[in-house]
Amino acid sequence: MTSEPVKLFFQGRDHKKIMLGGLYFSSVIMLISLSLFALYMGHKSVFYAKFALAIVLSVLLVAFLVSKKTSLYALLFLLVIEIESSTAMLSRHFYDFVTVYPFFPIFGFFFFFRLTTAIWMILVHFIFWVGVSIYGYGAFSSHPLFHMVPLINMVASTVVVILVALFYHISTEITYKKLEHANRQKEILIKEIHHRIKNNLNKISSILGLQIMKMKEGGGESPEEILEKNRLRIEMMAMVHDALYRTDDLENVNAEAYIKNLVELISSAYGRQIEVEVDASSFTLPLEKMLKLGIVLNELFTNTIKHAEAAEDEKLSVKISLHGDDGEAALLYIQQGHVPVDPQLFEKSDGLGMMLVRLTVEEMDGTLKIEQNGSLRFKITFPCERAFFE
Repeated sequence: MTSEPVKLFFQGRDHKKIMLGGLYFSSVIMLISLSLFALYMGHKSVFYAKFALAIVLSVLLVAFLVSKKTSLYALLFLLVIEIESSTAMLSRHFYDFVTVYPFFPIFGFFFFFRLTTAIWMILVHFIFWVGVSIYGYGAFSSHPLFHMVPLINMVASTVVVILVALFYHISTEITYKKLEHANRQKEILIKEIHHRIKNNLNKISSILGLQIMKMKEGGGESPEEILEKNRLRIEMMAMVHDALYRTDDLENVNAEAYIKNLVELISSAYGRQIEVEVDASSFTLPLEKMLKLGIVLNELFTNTIKHAEAAEDEKLSVKISLHGDDGEAALLYIQQGHVPVDPQLFEKSDGLGMMLVRLTVEEMDGTLKIEQNGSLRFKITFPCERAFFE
């Protein structure tokens, strides 16, 4: 609970800016504390040096908060740290108060700069500290810090830290790229969802508009039938989204599963069971294409459920198949074992259902062919560049 105000303060800020500001602030606090400790111990020269350095870093911190130029002030911070640590190690008065060791800035190079820039900076840093170590070994041979073993340990530790920092940089960069990609995908998905919802609402509005027009013309359907049909149309649209969001593929809908669910929904709504065979071979289609096919199938199967009658000594059944090849797909709806019907009655019908079928096929840039050849056949051919088989 106590950390929430702190999290809220940093919310939405760039992580590099937060880190650099934290380094400046913590370094200032550390230097002020050490200067006071040095004064208490009687080292006035150390007190003045550390306190002056704290003031320099405080000024840089204020300037950074105003300008927010992360790379520039990260470089200035690291230069100040390099100068402070090398001066402290090479001064007889200060080397007991060394606060930053040579391997500390390495993480800063990898964190605040690009990989190639960081490698060049490390090379310069390494050469500089080799020179400092050689000079210290000659000038302060009596001090244990500059004996051969500590120097070798320091160099070895620096090399290890360089490797660790390198892997840290690479792994962090990969992680952030994945996060950025995921965020971009989410933004695109949210925009796409809003776009699809808008399209669906427009479709519902258009369907209701057509229904109102038919009612004004004196349509024969009862209000209950009209409401039931519109409910099924809305359910059909909702089912597409439901099928989409139940899978990991946010672009395509499994056609076979969707068609079976749609058939079951319509059968339950009208309380009439007709044998239906679905052959889509695990076919998948983009959401918009599947939504349009859903409108077509909803109207065709609803018409079968409500009006189709079985021929003498035959059983009424429906076969729905969906196949595609070379950028083109075809939906075949076959009504078998029914009393023969003249296909022209459907082609010239001014009923809302067939009107929706024709308008939807036109939207798909497709063609509709109706035939009566022992069975009533509706064949809808349409272009579809992204039709997949799982």
